[in-house]
Amino acid sequence: MALFDDIKQMIAKHFSVDENEVEEEAHLQDDLGADSLALLNLSEAISKQFGIELPTDDLVDLENVGELVQLVESKISSK
Repeated sequence: MALFDDIKQMIAKHFSVDENEVEEEAHLQDDLGADSLALLNLSEAISKQFGIELPTDDLVDLENVGELVQLVESKISSK
């Protein structure tokens, strides 16, 4: 759950939304209003924070925040 909380804080910061809006079911673009620049900034922040490579293109295809957390978990465990 700590990973979700970290990512939740990053999303709130980079998308300028309240942390309470960031739920596992929330869609990055449709529900949280992410544009391409926000996705780029988020992917860079996550990559730097967790020492993984997370291309912006990977974020565009995600359905929701929960899938993002799963993606980051899998990249962390495979490094």
